[in-house]
Amino acid sequence: MRSIRVFRNAATNYVRLGVGVLIGLFLTPFLVHQLGDAPYGLWVAVFALTGYFGLFDQGIRPSMVRYVSRFHAQGDGEALSRSISSAFVLYAGVGVLALAATVLIAARFGAWFRVEPAMLPVARLVVAVSGLSLAIGFPLGVFGATLSGLQRYDVANAIGVGVSVIRAAGFVAVLHLGFGLPGLAWCALATNLLGHALSWIAVRRLLPGLRISPRAVSREHLGLLGSYSGFAFVGALASLLTFQTDALVITAFLGAALVTPFALAAALVETARSLVHAATWVLSPTASELETRGEDDALRAMMIAGSKYSVLLSWPLLIAFLVFGENLLTTWVGERYASAAGLLAILTWPTLIALPQSAASSVLFGVSRHRGVVGLFILNAVLNLGLSLLWVRPFGLAGVAMGTAVPLALVGGAATILYTCRALRLPLGAYLWEGMMRPGLVTLVFAALALLAQAAWRPVGWIPLLGTCAACWAGFALCAWPLALSGDERRRWGRVVPAAIGLMPAAAGSGGQP
Repeated sequence: MRSIRVFRNAATNYVRLGVGVLIGLFLTPFLVHQLGDAPYGLWVAVFALTGYFGLFDQGIRPSMVRYVSRFHAQGDGEALSRSISSAFVLYAGVGVLALAATVLIAARFGAWFRVEPAMLPVARLVVAVSGLSLAIGFPLGVFGATLSGLQRYDVANAIGVGVSVIRAAGFVAVLHLGFGLPGLAWCALATNLLGHALSWIAVRRLLPGLRISPRAVSREHLGLLGSYSGFAFVGALASLLTFQTDALVITAFLGAALVTPFALAAALVETARSLVHAATWVLSPTASELETRGEDDALRAMMIAGSKYSVLLSWPLLIAFLVFGENLLTTWVGERYASAAGLLAILTWPTLIALPQSAASSVLFGVSRHRGVVGLFILNAVLNLGLSLLWVRPFGLAGVAMGTAVPLALVGGAATILYTCRALRLPLGAYLWEGMMRPGLVTLVFAALALLAQAAWRPVGWIPLLGTCAACWAGFALCAWPLALSGDERRRWGRVVPAAIGLMPAAAGSGGQP
């Protein structure tokens, strides 16, 4: 049952991720061409800036998910109401602070960033509307976190998919109507509110006895939420610094227009990260369960399996970026941005090492051995920012990319592997061979086929490019099934997939935790 639940949660995450990727593939070039380099770069920079306030959500949400899950499993409705009410008040306070901060940023935007004077009023308005969206969204976000705590990823992802489609359609409409960046900001606010409203309706149906009121707020539950969220907040801050400061560094030193090629390359790498995270972020509760039962061997086996499947999922896509990067960018956003393939390669190489370690982060957070992981996040972030600032002037965009790549390989990759093996008492050789090298060697089949295809006909255009990648992946999969997976794993997949698919319709219609 544990494997079925994990698979079902990951599968619904992939549906949402797939829709998001498809929307991004078609919406991003539309935004780039409709807005132009400078306005699009400003849009990316503003949301990178306001995205920092999402750190508070990343700090509070994990602790809320943890306690909602615990109290629901215990059948303690009173504690559940107190926990959610306390989180609502806590989030409301954060929302007020976020609104005040974004008002200040909007007022000082021209002094802090290089923006054309004609675009400054628009930039200030977009920042202010984004701040309003954050301020309202923080307290309302408790309902989405509650769905996660109830392990109702199917409901949460259905809402997320619907809102994403509506938002994308809204973006197209407001740009066709000539509302520009302000229209995008207001559309984002409206669709965020729609998502929160749907989450509230879902929570009320799943928990009809839930009571949210100021009287239900308690110091005890505020303390419970705060005790775990501190380290989660710091870890989220460091992670955000690692992956989102680049746009701000480029805007400050090179100008907003140069954010666009870097953002396109980074968006492709982020797609690979999302592909793996959709599977690995559901490992935390399972890891906690295994530790509670003292099943250390099973925990270590899950860690190795998590790394192995991360390699099998992500490396073919990352190899495709390396081989077909210029083709992909030409197909996606036009030949004008094909030169961003160099930036894509710089960012992709270290991701091959670091991305499989997302399974380690999820497992270590699940067994409360996350302090070391947070420390590595901080080190990675500091080195990333420092090296990007050091290299942006002499090397330009390539310097910013290298400033991200070097610490990602050394800290996000090598150091994380060493810490994980030590924390879980996992033999380093076994982890490297079974978790990375063995599946990695099989991906060489994909690399060889991709290189042959690139040399033979250089596929450009969605149908030739996707068809070539699909053929390369099919050859890789035929080799991966017998070579990368053990006999037990093949038999387990043969049982889990049909069972999980059969369970999904029933789960979608039931309340609470399956």
